[in-house]
Amino acid sequence: MRCALIATGLLSAAALAAATMAWAGEPSLTSKIGAPMAASESGVPPAELRLRAIVARALDDSIATWRRLVAANALEIGNVNVRFVTHLAPSNCFGLYSGDGPAYCSGNATVFVGVDAANHLLSRFGPDGEAGITFLIGHEIGHHIQNIFGRFQLLNYVVRSQPWSRAEFQRRFELEADCYAGVWIQASDAWAKSDRFRAEMRAVVGSIGDDSMLGGATSERAGLHGSSQQRVRWFERGLASGNLRACDTFAVANP
Repeated sequence: MRCALIATGLLSAAALAAATMAWAGEPSLTSKIGAPMAASESGVPPAELRLRAIVARALDDSIATWRRLVAANALEIGNVNVRFVTHLAPSNCFGLYSGDGPAYCSGNATVFVGVDAANHLLSRFGPDGEAGITFLIGHEIGHHIQNIFGRFQLLNYVVRSQPWSRAEFQRRFELEADCYAGVWIQASDAWAKSDRFRAEMRAVVGSIGDDSMLGGATSERAGLHGSSQQRVRWFERGLASGNLRACDTFAVANP
């Protein structure tokens, strides 16, 4: 779930994508992911079908909710593509990254999900698996919203002007996407009134901070998403406010 800032000025960010079957009782995203199909028809293993169904429901709801919140940008909000891959490859985003994913590529407005890594996360989250994958979709669509509103350009500008603070600026960028995920859930028709689901989401967010996921890692890519405490704080901020303006992590001294 790591995201690398590339010297060319494009940013790839952590992500999950959409599905080939609809959640029971929910409309399918046929325009993005094709018609729903049974396991026997698709040849997709049951575990992956579960992943794809969770992702489809989250993506469908996030797009519908953001279109409502920022109606003036409704067409751009829906202009996001999704792809499932085994592992991310450089060819997914103009040669800019590879690894497990998930990742959002701002250059082609596409969310990629590395299936092996995503299924591993589902298992790791245990009973909170649906909430965990749903949050990750919210985070990645948060990057799509950042892209629409020029936040990628802002990040590129501040990194170019203060390259020594690159990691700090990227942490702020990632925390902003966490906050946007909170804004989405606060306004979502599907989950806004579910205290249980929101509690599961908080638990997941608290388990995927850099301190939890990376431990003592000191590589150049370490520490780019914020600590567990920071991620929960900004998710909660979006959840409590329901306001994009409350998510400006670049406007505070200590995010």
